[in-house]
Order: sequence, then structure tokens, then C-alpha cells
Amino acid sequence: MKLVKITMAILFISLINVSFGQKVKIAKDVITIDKEEFGKIEDDKAVRGSFYLNDLNDNNLLYFKWVLSGSLNYFEIYRADNLDTILYEEEAVMGFRKYFIKKLFNAKAFVNSGIDSDKLDYYAKKMGKEFSRTRSDQRY
Repeated sequence: MKLVKITMAILFISLINVSFGQKVKIAKDVITIDKEEFGKIEDDKAVRGSFYLNDLNDNNLLYFKWVLSGSLNYFEIYRADNLDTILYEEEAVMGFRKYFIKKLFNAKAFVNSGIDSDKLDYYAKKMGKEFSRTRSDQRY
């Protein structure tokens, strides 16, 4: 009986996810939000795993730099026009590109084909730079 209840709960949750769909999709490095193209992802060939988030005109908006240091594996996120200042840091996760885009979408940082600087700055302050602190504490 317990197995039946668990199975029904999983099916119900799956049905909800399928019926509502996702607002953010990435296919062939093109980002679609609510069925409208928003931007593109461009791999940084100089730094393995790193990439740019571009608008539809191929202007760089954000830069996601992959950092592998000791046991730490995370991304540093920068404004593409200011690579000297880290906005915030995020853990590297499976499906990280879509994960990052969804997080920024949920933070309402996207406007038309660009970034809302105030909302991005607010989100960056909430997320912080925990991995840089860990690196300095552990002297990586």
C-alpha cells in the first residue's frame, strides 16, 4: 500500500511538471524564455568550461568562469564589460547553463534582450562569494 502511495505521488508530481512546462529552454546554445528568443551562449575557448551569456546581437552580457581549485568546483560570474569584479559565485551543478539562466530569470534580472542591473546587483548580494572565502581560508 505504501509503495502504491509513493508511486502515485511521483506520478502526480511528474504530471504537474509536464503540464506546466518550463519557461526557460536552451537548444543549440540559443536561450528561449516564454517561447521568445532571449540570447545565446558562447563558449570561451581560452578557459575550459567557461562561457558568455550574449544578447541576440551577440553582445556579451555576463561571463561565467569555471574555477577548479583544490576540492572546490564553482563558477565566478562577472559582468562581461568588467572582468575585474566578481558579481557572485555559484556551485557547479549538472545542467549548469540552464540552472544559471533559470536562477537569473527567477530573480527577474532579464528584461527584453538584456539585463536589469539593479535586480542583478540585488541577486548578486544575496548569493555572495562564499567560495572565494573558502579558498582563502584553506589557502588554495
